[in-house]
Amino acid sequence: MMESKGRRNSWHARLLSSREFAPLLSLVLIFALFALIAPRFTMFWNIKILCKQAAINGILAISLFLVVLTGGIDVSIGANLALQCVIVGHLVDWNVPVPLIVVIVIATGAMIGFLMGLLVTKINLPDLIVTLAAQNLIRGVALMFCQKSYNFFPDFIVTLGSGVIADTVPVAFVVFMAMAVLMWIFLTKTRPGRNVYAIGGSRDAARLCGIGDGKVKRTAYTLSGALVSVAALLYCGMYKSVLASKIGSDTINTLLAIVLLGGTSIAGGYGSIGGVLIGTAIMTVINNGMILAKAADYWITAITGLLILGSLVIQYMQGRVNVRKACSTKRIGIAGGGANAEK
Repeated sequence: MMESKGRRNSWHARLLSSREFAPLLSLVLIFALFALIAPRFTMFWNIKILCKQAAINGILAISLFLVVLTGGIDVSIGANLALQCVIVGHLVDWNVPVPLIVVIVIATGAMIGFLMGLLVTKINLPDLIVTLAAQNLIRGVALMFCQKSYNFFPDFIVTLGSGVIADTVPVAFVVFMAMAVLMWIFLTKTRPGRNVYAIGGSRDAARLCGIGDGKVKRTAYTLSGALVSVAALLYCGMYKSVLASKIGSDTINTLLAIVLLGGTSIAGGYGSIGGVLIGTAIMTVINNGMILAKAADYWITAITGLLILGSLVIQYMQGRVNVRKACSTKRIGIAGGGANAEK
């Protein structure tokens, strides 16, 4: 009986101390709030819309999450999304077979990610500087090659973005969940994935353990670029219109809010795919709920900024608490050692 009670207490303690608990509780409260002020919010058709809306930002958030885990940041994701959408439009115009379009687009995104990772690791340039320069370069290339709006896409791509399974689950949401599961398996069940956490937690300690931080970081950037390409395919199929100047211009703010809301440390080394899913749900619910509540667009922007700032403050406070716990444990250990020595 005592063992079972101890296990329950331990489970509750782990839940309350986890970084995902507060975001999950926030999600429940925000959902309940919009259910009260906007009666249409909980209708089945709107739940389907929520799932569909979550797909693109969710995949892009996982893309950013991989880089943040290594202790880096990638502000070029929105520009890369625009470029990949333009590439899809061009390939469709040139009547390239759909399977080849998918391969070319994913390979291009992965290559862009790899090149950024190469600049960060081989030349030792800061992530922010590299990705900021890449953002401008990639955006410029996308605008240069996008002289018109692309409004026709093959059935397969349209189904990816707009299809519904059994009139219930959006195909885009299934793709999002599939990407989340694949990245969860990579990060938790493979050595390269665990190495991503290791170099984000402490690069020097990882090096002492024989982990090549450059290779790990390039892998994270490469996978991040490939995920952006998957999101681009969904975007083309969902909106059925591509114009580079309209795509991804303020995406990074939303993605950063999602990643931080999910409990990921901005310094790297800590976070989970589950946390990213929670963060995606929170931002999707807020955006959708504000529209149904007929709130002005600037409120969504302001709330996004507040959420980012609030997440950073919470991380700072959690860090202070962890430092105090560590110091307290160390004092107890020293005191215990002194008492034993006296005996």
